[in-house]
Amino acid sequence: MFLSDVIAAVSTPRGKGGVAVIRISGDGTLEVVKRMFRGISGKAVTDFPPRHAIYGAVVTPDGSEIDRGILTYFRGPASYTGEDMAEVSCHGGVLVTREVLSCVLASGARLAEAGEFTRRAYLNGKLTLTEAEAVGELLEADTDDRRRLASSALTGRLSGKIGEIADKLCGVMSALYAAIDYPEEDIGDMGEREIGDVIEESLLEIGKLLSTYKKGKAVSDGVKCVICGKPNAGKSSLYNLITGEDSAIVTDIAGTTRDVLRERVSFGGVTLELCDTAGLRETEDSVESIGVKRAEAEMEKAELLVGVFDGSTPLSESEKAMMAKYPSDCARLAVINKSDLTRGMTEDDLKLIEDSHDGVVSISCEDGTGIDSLAVKIGELYDAGSCEIGRDAIIWSARQEATLRRAHEYLTAAKESFEYGDPVDAVCTLCEGALSELSETDGRGVSEEIVSGIFAKFCVGK
Repeated sequence: MFLSDVIAAVSTPRGKGGVAVIRISGDGTLEVVKRMFRGISGKAVTDFPPRHAIYGAVVTPDGSEIDRGILTYFRGPASYTGEDMAEVSCHGGVLVTREVLSCVLASGARLAEAGEFTRRAYLNGKLTLTEAEAVGELLEADTDDRRRLASSALTGRLSGKIGEIADKLCGVMSALYAAIDYPEEDIGDMGEREIGDVIEESLLEIGKLLSTYKKGKAVSDGVKCVICGKPNAGKSSLYNLITGEDSAIVTDIAGTTRDVLRERVSFGGVTLELCDTAGLRETEDSVESIGVKRAEAEMEKAELLVGVFDGSTPLSESEKAMMAKYPSDCARLAVINKSDLTRGMTEDDLKLIEDSHDGVVSISCEDGTGIDSLAVKIGELYDAGSCEIGRDAIIWSARQEATLRRAHEYLTAAKESFEYGDPVDAVCTLCEGALSELSETDGRGVSEEIVSGIFAKFCVGK
């Protein structure tokens, strides 16, 4: 990419609509729009102040009018990208949108690459790295929890918390480096006395952020949740309760569900990639047999298995076989359905179910009793109650988790080094490693911050 280029792209979805928006950015934006846009009033684009909506015509290099619309010019750095920018709103037909974009490109812009506007916003300091990631997360949001997670990060809640940790470390390290490099200055030993406390506080704060990853990932990426059980246990009824829709056919006929039904839904504070599967049993029906095989294949790929049991009958051999085949690397919850009927399970049945699952919930799919308890259980599995979306800083990407974990490891080593009595510059070297990882998390510059902090706070120059 060439950052000096003027770039352009259609920012609205492809297809027919009332309005389409073409976004333009770069230092030569004003020259581009002067060539391809003509105000109806006869005034030049430069005669209007920035952020003023100008009604006019989009014209080709030979002066032919393509469409009429609105041009808004933003003078950098007061724009999304931090550069000069413009947005052209035209009619939203597929052809007219393409022709307007072609006109912009013919006037001196090039087609923007994927994510280039947000990348320029990050490079120009308009967004931190985590905020830039939040933009992509917001665009992909398909549940309300995921939207709130992205919105919270976009407003700076996560980057602000990372910044607080980095600033504390920078402050005390600036004092230490100043004392080391300028021993003749009367700076004092405050930095050396405080470094242990700051390391402890930073470890605690990073640990809190790391503890949110399980929930953040579950909300952002979703958890592959497979509902399994014998025929007529209530799997499809439970699927409908969780999705809030009559998506699956429910009948008294065993083997009604023969294929895998899928729905992405927010439940228990996490996002579930929910799968309803065929009842597990031996069958001579060739079509149902295919459904059973697909159900077993989905179980192998599950991150969360919800086993549904008919509580009004004793545990069957097929259900015991199902539990024996559970994958070892996934979470498991048991739902004992038909709590509105007389209990038919024995104590031994219940004990076997409890031993095979991470939690047991009794419900009635007939009237919805117990469904809230199931939501709570799922939330507990993914620490959904340990942090609140919209209020707390939450990490959700593997990149964020990896860099913060490395920062935690550096600070753990720094704490041990400090307590062992190693020279303070050795402790600072480990702290710099932690700062480097924090900078990678949020795109902050480490060395420059430390150097600037020395001269800004301690005024050691003569």
